[in-house]
This record gives sequence, C-alpha cells and structure tokens, in this order.
Amino acid sequence: MYPSLRPCLVSPCVVAGGVSAPGSGERATGALDRGPAILTHVARTRGASTPEIAQALGLTRSTAYRLVDRLHEQGWPAHGPAAGKWRLGSAAVRLASAAVASTNLRDAAAPALCKLAELTQETVSLGVPNGLTMVFVHRERGTRPAAVTAELGASRPLHSTSFGRAYPAALPQPNQEETPIELVRSPLSPVTAATVSDLHAAIERTRRRGWSQDLREFDESSCSCGAAVHDHTGLPVACISVAGVAERMEPLVPTYGPVVAQVCRELSADLGYLPPAT
Repeated sequence: MYPSLRPCLVSPCVVAGGVSAPGSGERATGALDRGPAILTHVARTRGASTPEIAQALGLTRSTAYRLVDRLHEQGWPAHGPAAGKWRLGSAAVRLASAAVASTNLRDAAAPALCKLAELTQETVSLGVPNGLTMVFVHRERGTRPAAVTAELGASRPLHSTSFGRAYPAALPQPNQEETPIELVRSPLSPVTAATVSDLHAAIERTRRRGWSQDLREFDESSCSCGAAVHDHTGLPVACISVAGVAERMEPLVPTYGPVVAQVCRELSADLGYLPPAT
C-alpha cells in the first residue's frame, strides 16, 4: 500500500482524540490550538453543544465554555437553529468564502495528480461532470505505455467507467437513485430498465468500497480505478482515475483503488470539505 501523499502532521498535544493536560509532559495546549479544533468539530458535526465539544476534545466544561464564548464574541461560532447547538458563524463563513474564491480545482489537483502518476507510473486523469458524462480536464502521463488516448475535453459515460461510477456513488442518497433513472430515460444511454439493476449494484459497491473500477468494460484494452473529489459544499465536483493497459493494470486495481481514494480525500480537504461525523 502506498503512503498518504501529504505528511502526517500530529500535534504533540492531541492524544487519542483528546487534549493533554498541563503538566503531563507535553506543553499546555493554548486557545490558539483549541480554537481551530472547536470550529472543526462544529463544522464536522453540523452543529454541536458546548458540553459535546468539551467531551469530543477532552476539555473540562469550564474551559470549553470559556473558549466557545470567546470565539462567539469574535463571530466564529453562532447559535444554531437547535437549542444549545453552535454552528459556524459569520467570521468562519467569510474566511471560507475567501478560501474558496482563491482556489482553482485544476491548480489544487495538479500536485496530487503528478505524485499519483509517479507512484503508479500509469496515466492519471481529472474529470468533471457534464450531464450524464464525465469530461477530461487534466491529465498526467506515467512512465508506462498509456491506454488512455482521448484528448482533454473528451467525455466518458457514467455507467461503464471508473470515472463515471465514482461520481454518482459520492452523491447524496436521493441523487444516487436519480442518476440511473436519468440514464434509462436518455436516448443516448445504453442503460435500460432491464439492465439498470446492474448499474445500481456497481454504484453501491463503489460507495461501500470508496473507489470505483472499470475492468475492460468501456475499452477491452484498458482497466482503471477512480474516486470522487468533494468541495466545501459536500457535493462531488470531480473525479480522479488511474488507467493503464488491461493486462498490466487489472491485477493492480485493488492496490491502486485505495490510493486514489486517499488522494481524493486529501484534495477534498484542501477544497474545504469536511466529511460528516459518524
């Protein structure tokens, strides 16, 4: 298995999900460290009470109340619609909006795509949704002979490619159901009422696994695996795939799939995505 594409940065004050106490041998965690942790927890949970924040971060209730009140005075958290719950406030929204406005998807993805091509030595592509297809917008060639010959701007169908299956599998549940229905209705799609159950099954396998695969289904000469990239809204906005000559790539798909998924998680985080707390 390949390592994460970014260094693992672990604060010396965060131990087993909590915050080490002063005098425990680690430096005391200050408000500057705890503030981002509080806001991250509020964002991830889509709303949390002060006692919940204290429990999640290993803080005493008195410390949690003091820090949350101080952050609230500056506009970082705000009172949510549910009684006693905090949501992100205006200051956090302004900062997030500025970050989103300054981020270009292709520019943000380029370093990860290059590294992924170096690791796998295969062709790595970035695609974005366009109706019932995915469109290539960026590509990095590996050192091995390529199976992908389509030019940038070319499209691939949702039903039979790793690009395509990764996208609907990352949509919210109602939309996962709508996409196959749209494919059946489309006169340009080969998916029919008789075969749509196979597509449902492929999307569900992709959702459970966290990455998709295409084993000679779109093109007999190639195999690929892919995963989706989410943005700050929580919706998938792109997919990344690794593709290669079928004879070489097919046995490697189970190895490369989790690597692509990890790359997509890291890129999603760079775009402001916070997965819901489980």
